[in-house]
Amino acid sequence: MNIKEEQVQIKGNVTLGATMSIPKTAANQVPAVLIIAGTGPANRDGNMKKFKLNIYKLIADGLAEAGFISLRYDKRGVGESEGNLTKAGMWELVDDAESALQYLRNHPSVDKERVLVLGHSEGTMLATALNERNPVSGLILLAGAADTLENATKYQRELVYEELLKETGFKGWLIKKLNVIEKAEAKAQKIFSKMYDSDKDVMRVQLVAKMPAKWFREHQRFDLYGAMEKIECPVLAINGEKDVQTRLENVFEVPKLVAGPAEVHVIEGMNHILRNQEGDFPIQKIKKAYQSQSETTLHPELMVIVTNWLKKVYNKE
Repeated sequence: MNIKEEQVQIKGNVTLGATMSIPKTAANQVPAVLIIAGTGPANRDGNMKKFKLNIYKLIADGLAEAGFISLRYDKRGVGESEGNLTKAGMWELVDDAESALQYLRNHPSVDKERVLVLGHSEGTMLATALNERNPVSGLILLAGAADTLENATKYQRELVYEELLKETGFKGWLIKKLNVIEKAEAKAQKIFSKMYDSDKDVMRVQLVAKMPAKWFREHQRFDLYGAMEKIECPVLAINGEKDVQTRLENVFEVPKLVAGPAEVHVIEGMNHILRNQEGDFPIQKIKKAYQSQSETTLHPELMVIVTNWLKKVYNKE
C-alpha cells in the first residue's frame, strides 16, 4: 500500500496512543480525518478482546489510498492510552477527541482548514458533541447518526423482546406466562433510573457487573438534536440495511436537523460493524455473527461512498 504510518502520542487530560496514516505521495497541507470509535474498550484499529475487526485500520487505509491523512487513537485505558474507560463520562471521551483534533490540526502535513471527523456508532454522538464545542470542516456519521444512546439501547431491547415473543412451544408459553418481557423491561428501567439518579462514576448491578453510570448519565443529559441543529459544515450520514443496533430510518432525519448540506446513504446488506452480511441474525446472537466476520473486509460500497464524497467536497474534483 502507498501508505506510511506514524505512531504518535497525544497529550491531553490523559495521554493517548495513536496512529497517523499518511499517503506516501501526499504533499503538505493535505485534508485530514479524525476517526472516533464506537462503544467499548476498542483500540485504535477497532479491536477488542474477543473481536479483531480492524474497522478503523481499514477505514484509515481506504482514506490514505484516496489521498487523505487520518488519525485514530486507543480509547482511554486501552492499548497505549492512559486513564480508566469504565470511570470515564461521555464528556471525557469528547475531551480526548478534542485533544486528537487539535493534534491533527497542528500537524505540519495537515491543512488545518480541512480537518473533519468520522464517527462510528457512539462516535457519531461524540463527533456531534465535539463539533458543537469546536466546529470542524465536515462530519462523516457511520451507523448511528441522529440516534441517542438511550434510544439505541431501547431499540435493541425491543428487538430482543420481539424475538422472545416469536418463541413457540413450551418456551414461548413460559415466556408469556411468567411475564418475562415485562419483568425484563422493568428491571432495565430500574437500573437506568439508579444510574441517572446517582453521582457515582461506576455502579455495580446485581453485585457483579460494573456499569459506567457517569457515561450513561452524561449521554442521557446530552441534547443530541440541539447539537445537530448547530452543524453548519457538510455532513455525510450512512446506515446499513442489516444494522440491528440503531434504527435505520434515523439517518433520514439528518438533513432535516442540520443547518449545513447533508448527504445520506443506506447500504444494502451492511451491518453495524460495516461488513456485508448474508441473511439475518437474531440480535441475541449478534456477537457470534460479528466474531465470524473477524479478518474480513469492510462492505465494498462503504469506502467508495466515503471517498467520493470527500473528493467532491474537499478536493473539489
